[in-house]
Amino acid sequence: MKVTAFNHEQHQNDIYMAKQVGPLFFKGTMRGINYYFREGEPLARRAGGGFSRKNIKESPNMEKVRKSNSEFAHCSKVNKAFKLALQPYLSRYKDGTFHYRLMQLFLNIKDCDTVSERGRRSVGEGIATTTGQQLVKDFIFTPERPHLFTGDSEFEWNPPQFKVSNFKLTDANWPNEADYMEISVGLLRFDFETLAYGHVFADPLVIGGDFQKDSFSIACPDLPGGEGMLFSAVRVSFYRTVDGERHRVPESGHTGVRIMSVWEGTED
Repeated sequence: MKVTAFNHEQHQNDIYMAKQVGPLFFKGTMRGINYYFREGEPLARRAGGGFSRKNIKESPNMEKVRKSNSEFAHCSKVNKAFKLALQPYLSRYKDGTFHYRLMQLFLNIKDCDTVSERGRRSVGEGIATTTGQQLVKDFIFTPERPHLFTGDSEFEWNPPQFKVSNFKLTDANWPNEADYMEISVGLLRFDFETLAYGHVFADPLVIGGDFQKDSFSIACPDLPGGEGMLFSAVRVSFYRTVDGERHRVPESGHTGVRIMSVWEGTED
């Protein structure tokens, strides 16, 4: 068996990576070379290199890695808590990419933190910026229905209400099997330091096939108590009636969720 180099870099930790070539492959260390498998491929590298746990924790050369790991762990905690906070809006919605996409959102928001030193940047500081808030508003929560419906919509905070104009029922991407559309509005307060959160929900607006208005508004009764950033969220879903009971149309493309606005407001 021979070892053929396919990529190598002379870093400060002197890693040499190679590929095992030949009819015989094995694992272990021989003459200063580690032979191993990664994702089913036989590889080899110089013994003593690599990123051991001890090396990452103690080596001065790994300082950037430690800082990146610390920020990644912070974003992961925020991601987990924020996903739980979003459950009332995304209940029964299926999307295998959501966790990864939301994690990327928080990593990008963390990068908006320009007041903290690297390794201590946080989502809380990042989302306090205009850029960070815009990232949340631009985020596509439901890719199969990225736009809730046609028309112009906005959320006002004083008093809190969702307003829609130029609405056309015929352009609402109404599924054939649906009897009516439901628009739900909620306010989420999320504390990025403690990861605590709370909700306030407005009474949903139910729109049938005979709806003729081109404008409407949905008022929220109050703001959630506590500390943290405020988010206004809107959900659109469709239902059908079977034997007198309502059932949500299950296809993902018929459920839409969007965060309309972000506010650092208080209860006062």
